Amino acid sequence: MKFLKILAGLLGLIVVLMVAAIIIVPQVVDPNDFRDDIIAKVKEATGRDLQINGEIELSLFPWLGLELGELKLSNAKGFDATPFASIQQAAVKVRIMPLLSKQVEVDTILLDGLHLNLAKAKDGRTNWDDLAGAQKAQAGDGTTEPEPRPERTDSTAALPLAGLAIGGVSVSNANINWRDESSGQQLSIQQLNLRIGAIVPGQPVDLALDFVVENQTPAIKANIQLRGTPHLSAGMDQLNISKLVLSVDATGELLNGKPLKLKLETGVALNLHSQHLKLNGLQLDANGLRLNGDLEASDLANKPAFSGALKLAEVNLREWLAAHEMPLPATADAAAFTRVALAMNLAGTAEKLDITKLVLMLDDSNLSGELKIGNLTSAMPAIGFNLNVDAIDLDRYLPPSADEPTTATADKAAATPVPAAQAATTQTPALNSQGQAEAELLPVALLRQLNINGLFRVGKLTVKKLLAEEVELKVKARGGHLKVEQQVKKFYQGNLQAAVTLDVRGKEPLLQITKQATNIQAELLLQDLTENGRLRGTGRFNANLKTRGNTEQAFRQHLNGDVGFRFEKGAVKGIDLAQTLRETWAKIKGKPVPPASDKPETDFSELAGTATITQGILLNEDLMAKSPFLRVDGKGQVDLVQEQLDYRLTTTIVKSMEGQGSSDMKDLMGVPVPVKISGSFAAPKIRPDMDELAKRLLSGKVEQKIEEKLKGKLPDEVKDKLRGLFR
Repeated sequence: MKFLKILAGLLGLIVVLMVAAIIIVPQVVDPNDFRDDIIAKVKEATGRDLQINGEIELSLFPWLGLELGELKLSNAKGFDATPFASIQQAAVKVRIMPLLSKQVEVDTILLDGLHLNLAKAKDGRTNWDDLAGAQKAQAGDGTTEPEPRPERTDSTAALPLAGLAIGGVSVSNANINWRDESSGQQLSIQQLNLRIGAIVPGQPVDLALDFVVENQTPAIKANIQLRGTPHLSAGMDQLNISKLVLSVDATGELLNGKPLKLKLETGVALNLHSQHLKLNGLQLDANGLRLNGDLEASDLANKPAFSGALKLAEVNLREWLAAHEMPLPATADAAAFTRVALAMNLAGTAEKLDITKLVLMLDDSNLSGELKIGNLTSAMPAIGFNLNVDAIDLDRYLPPSADEPTTATADKAAATPVPAAQAATTQTPALNSQGQAEAELLPVALLRQLNINGLFRVGKLTVKKLLAEEVELKVKARGGHLKVEQQVKKFYQGNLQAAVTLDVRGKEPLLQITKQATNIQAELLLQDLTENGRLRGTGRFNANLKTRGNTEQAFRQHLNGDVGFRFEKGAVKGIDLAQTLRETWAKIKGKPVPPASDKPETDFSELAGTATITQGILLNEDLMAKSPFLRVDGKGQVDLVQEQLDYRLTTTIVKSMEGQGSSDMKDLMGVPVPVKISGSFAAPKIRPDMDELAKRLLSGKVEQKIEEKLKGKLPDEVKDKLRGLFR
């Protein structure tokens, strides 16, 4: 009993001494007396000057607390004299007694008037490097490498707390400035106010955050508000927010001075132990542009990965962009982009993004499929796709037809001189056939970086008024080598296969084109292509072409290859060879020229030919056309660079043309009639070669008379030699 009395007395004495210390120490010890020591220690540790202009207040019981008045910390060496950080007031208090049972109870954390100035110098240094204390070593290539972080152990994975309660957090009038002298970027966060209610595990907490963010270049200013009611589980491993609301009211250069009101609402579920985040019922409204969906992310601390589904409600994109003074480029169809909607599933990491179940509505077209993007951290990501479109008219989205340039404009463009340096280094002509400087057709630098592998299918495709159905495109591009393979199962009642290979690895782009079409209805094709179906008939054609350069003129000048075609049961419109023969024969006979048809054309049962192209000059030696009354052979050349024709057709009547308005042309049967075609593509000149025709007619008559006079009197060999004299 005596021992217990002694022990009780000692405990009582200790309690008395503790209470006395808690009461007496704050009365006797003034923390402001250590102001100089604190300033010296900060100077020793950081090399910076600390100014303590306000009072320092210390409390021990029942709260262990510290309150600070005005403080300023100087900037790092090499930066301006603006303080790195300053505060007007800060306070934090922890209740002592609960600490004995591993319970942490914190009073409201107060921070008022924080000013933080962050900066980056032109050489890459920041004004907090010396405070971070990171050890750096020079690598062999001159770069710096931070020390490796110590691995996280189970002993440091979590605080061994039995409970945590915080009376609240109050941050008011905070300002944070960022300046990057290497890029000239300046960003500031102003008027930041944060209010968090009492934080007690298992109970909801009120959250309110407001601040203004302002960027200098490009100029933009936004008022941002965040509201929510976080709920931390009793085990402190699960954070839920049933409704988190983010509001942004922005204006500035990027928005052309127009306000952007953005509102984001979502539910949040974060597992602090597994680092798994869910955003449920996400809704985003940006001035009427509405997006909703669900997203989730995992392993946030180590290797973040995300997945989810998003849906964009139908919107008139043209009106939405115009309302924000970001109009679309002019399109041939003013109603283009008036109906746009999107839905997709997505999954990815920091390195890749996979989009599946993609559905895009663009006006009257619907696209579906999947898209994969890899190497997101590289300058040019790798893209793979498998996409399908039901039908699309690309002509709707192309620029409207431009008006013809005025004479003054054309003359001015033609008179524009080409710099001597450019003329000396350019291997292809700098001017086109009208004397105007040509722009490059291909973005070579971009094409060299492409990494694409994809398949694109279209049910109905209209482009440049050409209609193609059941189209399949395969695209592969890597390392400056691009190949596009095309298959059209329905193309003007026939089918088409083509391949385009582009190689931009060298000094000049190299282009190769192969095409093959069968059972094509030529009139329908040419009518859509040129609005003038000059050729009618069913046929096939093939082409194998190569060229180089990066302007249209260069493409023509260096064009090489071969082409071939064959059409049956058709006609050539605009050229009536029968009428040409009738007119020629009437002139020879001295008779009136018969009237021409309102719709001249030359029928044929077969039309075929091949051609070779060398440096932009097309040479044809075997043009052949057959009709019930005529046979046409042709040869000549076409200058694709200068767009000039030099061609000769030879027409032979093989059958009486009675019923064709030429009953008296029997003398021409079997006589080849030459026709010259010359001039430009736009205005070709078609005329008979009268001299050659007269020579052939005359030689025929003389030969006939010789045969009549010498019939049976001379050997056949002599007769043949005599005939040759008149040819």
